[in-house]
Amino acid sequence: MQVFSGKAIMEQIVAGRLCFYQRPVPSPQLYAQNNWRMEISRFTQARQTAIQELNVFHDRALQQVGEAVASIFTIHGLLLQDADYVETIHSLIQGQGMTAEYAVQIAEVSFAAAFSAMDSPYMRARAADIRDISQRVIRALMGRRQELTMKEPAILVADYFLPSEVMDFDQKRLLGLITQQGSLDSHTAMLLRAYHIPAIVEVDLPQQWEGHPALMDGYTGQIYVDPEQSQLDKLRELYQANGKPREHQEQPLPL
Repeated sequence: MQVFSGKAIMEQIVAGRLCFYQRPVPSPQLYAQNNWRMEISRFTQARQTAIQELNVFHDRALQQVGEAVASIFTIHGLLLQDADYVETIHSLIQGQGMTAEYAVQIAEVSFAAAFSAMDSPYMRARAADIRDISQRVIRALMGRRQELTMKEPAILVADYFLPSEVMDFDQKRLLGLITQQGSLDSHTAMLLRAYHIPAIVEVDLPQQWEGHPALMDGYTGQIYVDPEQSQLDKLRELYQANGKPREHQEQPLPL
């Protein structure tokens, strides 16, 4: 058995097999064959497609979890219309002859880095929002769809998860999330709390544990990979039927 530690977003207990999510990495062409006006038009159309998709997420979240959480996607839509963001992409296309895809990718890196360097944890967490909206536009430009299908129930593991990815999960099969990066102040964390999805962030979990059974303790932030039966039995003793500890103390399970 191996034990890993992180920061829990939800005070929940979950057990299942680990599944490492491999996010597709786009490889856009650098220089455009079209003239810059056509590339800006392509960007404008893709941006509008992304805004329409975000509106769908907003309406679904509004019905399911309320306006406070649904407003995340309103904010994403506003970010896609931010003058500095749009002007940066236009300048890269017009001034350097880049494809719309490559220009959006450059803007994503630049703006995300700027947010990540800020002092405020809340503002640093906005870097994920920039990644989210930019990758959505790139997918629209390249004619790709978000693929987050799961063949069986599992705990998903990745470097990070983006807010709109939470909306794409098959929640009937998603047992929990583990990330190497992430923030308790992020919009992703806000969505996970709203949808009651167990999650632990800032965990250095090597991919060699793919397919192994694991137990997530959201009260302590501990993750037990290949847990022994004695640990599972001890967990049942520690927690009541509703999942709340009899004595809520920040103590890991006895080994």
